Amino acid sequence: MAQQQKVYTDGLSKMMQWIEHYTNVALTSKYNPFYYHGAIPQFFLWVLFLSGLLLFGYYIPTIDSAYSSKELINAFTSVDYITNKIPFGNVVRGIHRYAGDAMVLTIVLHAIRVWFTDRYRQYRWLQWFTGVILLILVLFIGQTGYYLVWDERSLVLTRMTVTALEAIPVLGQALKAWFINGSAITNLTLSNYLFIHIGLSFFLLFGLWLHYVRMARPVVTPPPVINYALVAIVLVFVFFFPIHMEKMAVLTTQPTEFEMDWFFLWPYYMLTKMDPTTYWVVISGITLFFTFLPLPFLVEAASGKVEPFDPAEVVGDKCTGCSLCDKDCPYEAIEMVPAPAGSRFKLRATVLPNRCSGCGLCVGACAFDAIDLPEQPDGEVTNKIKALLSQS
Repeated sequence: MAQQQKVYTDGLSKMMQWIEHYTNVALTSKYNPFYYHGAIPQFFLWVLFLSGLLLFGYYIPTIDSAYSSKELINAFTSVDYITNKIPFGNVVRGIHRYAGDAMVLTIVLHAIRVWFTDRYRQYRWLQWFTGVILLILVLFIGQTGYYLVWDERSLVLTRMTVTALEAIPVLGQALKAWFINGSAITNLTLSNYLFIHIGLSFFLLFGLWLHYVRMARPVVTPPPVINYALVAIVLVFVFFFPIHMEKMAVLTTQPTEFEMDWFFLWPYYMLTKMDPTTYWVVISGITLFFTFLPLPFLVEAASGKVEPFDPAEVVGDKCTGCSLCDKDCPYEAIEMVPAPAGSRFKLRATVLPNRCSGCGLCVGACAFDAIDLPEQPDGEVTNKIKALLSQS
């Protein structure tokens, strides 16, 4: 199989394969977390959905008294009630916080592994682009979660965001009005934050569908043992680094400092170091850079300057139409079509070159030596597969 890789990615790819090999030795391939690097962030998404639902049951999205009572009832006091009065309320808040951090971290690690194992080319360009969009959505959703607490940090973040939005030409004022749900911060502001936080969270499911649409059998959840280990790690952080609240936000005050969550709030740190216009230029540049990072390779492959992956080839007179290769292909790169006239069989496999990755799974699936990879005889591929299985 002809395959060209950039020199700087080739070494890192081999290093990751080395790490994965010894992780297999220690944990076996079934429990190797590197083989579930895309499923682990999704597991944390389910943890966030469940913990967020429990928090939502006690949350009141207002900044002043919502009812006539002797006690102030608003977003801050409702979060304080969850934290300090409901049994295990602070644990649920901690799980929600640290699961969000873990989701961002594992998404970034997922992207790094995809890049350095060269899995962004050809049919996988859609996965890369949608993955960047999903990461942006996760970051924004996580930031709105900090607004909902409505402590001094929430007030600072809100004012910084308003300042940044106002700096956008033409659309700035409209975006500001949309963000705070009016011309000033009111009870409607927190209602809007809650709507954005929950609404965009469910929109992630649509984004995940786009992310998986060209994969026949995506791995969407790790084995239970890995899930238990992930929850245990989150609980360790919950108990050893319990979260706390700042003072309640007061609109007549101007707090200037807050605790930084570097997983979600790093854009605000950048905003403190540059003017809003420069900030948007830098943020836009970073986003475009990572979104279109694979573009030069895609253009070169399309123009023929780089030799693409050689697709598998069907040996027509041997194919029985059993469809085992079609069922085993994870990229929907094999299609069963009517066999030519005069054939003993009804169907024949055909390869869709633009989807084939040259992985060789179809070669191992075929019991009749009816499919080959160019420059790699089926016997050689079969021996490699047996050697890999013997290591697991």
